[in-house]
Amino acid sequence: MDDLSENDLAAHLRTLEERLHDPKVRGSAFLTGELLDEDFTEFGSSGQAYGRADTIAALVAEAGQAGPPVRSESYRLKRLSETVALLTYETAAENRRVLRSSIWRRTNGYWRMAFHQGTPTKG
Repeated sequence: MDDLSENDLAAHLRTLEERLHDPKVRGSAFLTGELLDEDFTEFGSSGQAYGRADTIAALVAEAGQAGPPVRSESYRLKRLSETVALLTYETAAENRRVLRSSIWRRTNGYWRMAFHQGTPTKG
């Protein structure tokens, strides 16, 4: 059983989520792989679905490109069960804002992202 309070879990998952924004983590297949569950799926803003291997490869490839830092805000946690939590937030980079949702699952004592979706906003 997870002994983290709601606030502690929210802070912990936010930290893990923000690690995935870090170019040093994104540039490492090993470090990114530690954060993504074995059956990870992403629904991209392109409308395509990506699996774990494709996502890791894309993040590693993107990490070498210099871009603006990702700003994230308005984090909200909804615990779906003892071992599953939904984290939602918003990111901003240049003139692009994206609503994001991630499902995190605790397996073998570690929280890993099982699902992610980013949806660009109009404003």
